[in-house]
Amino acid sequence: MAKVKVADWPYTNPLVSYLYSEPPIIWRDMRVQLVVYETDIENIRRVIPEPLEPRTNRVITWISQVELAATQGSFGEAAVYVQVKFGDAEGDYEPFLYVNNHLPLTGGREIWGFQKKMAEIGLFHEYEAVRGQVDRLGHQIVKTLVVPEREAVMEEVGWSRDGVFSLKFIPAAEEGEEPLRQLVLTKGTVTVQEGKFFSGRGSVVFERSEIDPTYLLEPKHVVGGYFGQGDLYLPLGKIVHRY
Repeated sequence: MAKVKVADWPYTNPLVSYLYSEPPIIWRDMRVQLVVYETDIENIRRVIPEPLEPRTNRVITWISQVELAATQGSFGEAAVYVQVKFGDAEGDYEPFLYVNNHLPLTGGREIWGFQKKMAEIGLFHEYEAVRGQVDRLGHQIVKTLVVPEREAVMEEVGWSRDGVFSLKFIPAAEEGEEPLRQLVLTKGTVTVQEGKFFSGRGSVVFERSEIDPTYLLEPKHVVGGYFGQGDLYLPLGKIVHRY
């Protein structure tokens, strides 16, 4: 019986019914809510892997809903970013990252090493605010509020210059073998749609959970919040360190 030759393998498993295709990943018309706040620099050291070092004491929460995403389907995503550096590279790192669909979870972990877990994620318009919420195992591990008050641009958020760091960490299949451990830097692009992105007051609350300890990044001062509609382009990354 003929076998599936390596040259004929698709981009990913399963070989005869692959789950997703090769990046770039393109998100269109996503709704996204962000809150920027400050924490203690020691808190950031507690959630980043070596050899990364804290670059600022700022934290950015991200909650998005995507209805049209090439190769990724429709899903919600939530992340908590800290700002770090490695050598001359300045980037953001996600110690906490959640989705509500198995497809972006699998692709994000397998390709880039994004530390994705499944959770219940929502964005809700209530009174004058937009509420973001992430629930997992009976805990409300992220609750954010933003009151859109004025037009804004994405540059106001203060993303790091060189992209997002991720830790690709895959355990070995055989006892005694070394796991795959790589630090990856990916330069994605987030653009907002003209007249559809706003800034205003923001709020962040983390319910204590030892399974998903977002509370380690305790907010000390909220800088502001953002909400609007935009697009994201995510290409393959670059391996910048092998452990």
